[in-house]
Amino acid sequence: MSSQTQTTSSPKRIFCYGDSLTAGTAPPSDQLFPYGPHLEEELNRCSNSAQAAVMVRWRGLPGWAASALVEYIDDSTYGLRATLTGIRNPSISLVIILAGTNDIGSLTSSMMGGGSKNSIDANLAVDPILCLHKSCLECEGDDGKRNIHTLAVGIPGSAWQEMNPDASKLCAEMNYALKKFASDGASDGDDSSRVTYVDFPFSYSRGDSKWSGDGLHLSQEGYETLGKCLAPCVKEILDRED
Repeated sequence: MSSQTQTTSSPKRIFCYGDSLTAGTAPPSDQLFPYGPHLEEELNRCSNSAQAAVMVRWRGLPGWAASALVEYIDDSTYGLRATLTGIRNPSISLVIILAGTNDIGSLTSSMMGGGSKNSIDANLAVDPILCLHKSCLECEGDDGKRNIHTLAVGIPGSAWQEMNPDASKLCAEMNYALKKFASDGASDGDDSSRVTYVDFPFSYSRGDSKWSGDGLHLSQEGYETLGKCLAPCVKEILDRED
């Protein structure tokens, strides 16, 4: 259903933030295929005429680790917090954060083979991603209240993780920490109760048409699938606000 046939109330705004997987990088193509438009289309298709239209925008920064996203969090061009505080009437309802792939790569690039003695603290590795979520939770909307929700999308697999057990282990541990952050907040009733975790909707498989040949990025088909697969979880979050 198109937004033209829906209610004339203010649209619900969603902002997708992250690295190249949010930008839609799909080597060897120079074109970007972000999942945001497919998410928006699916959400509006599934809504009814009494619900506000959904508007999805995105910012993906290829090659950026989550630690860099935090470092530039208040930057007027790249920063997440700067973006959220600058969007009003209406404010952002939901921020979707997909980050961590580059962190895993940089942290494990010198670790080949199984069972490295120099293990990586997954909690330290995931802290920048949690910082991004916390910054969203602290932002005030048009009404002066802190009511932004966030969706933590699990870090996907990759060819690198298939080759490097340390990278695969770190990914699993980081995803566990993200899931725990969301579930602990829900049970404690604090600000983190506005955080939802969802596993990445499909696994990496060599030769799968949803993945680019580099074994790291998605294909055009993969980004479309990602956007459509995230829609049910996103719709559930938005419906809870109504």
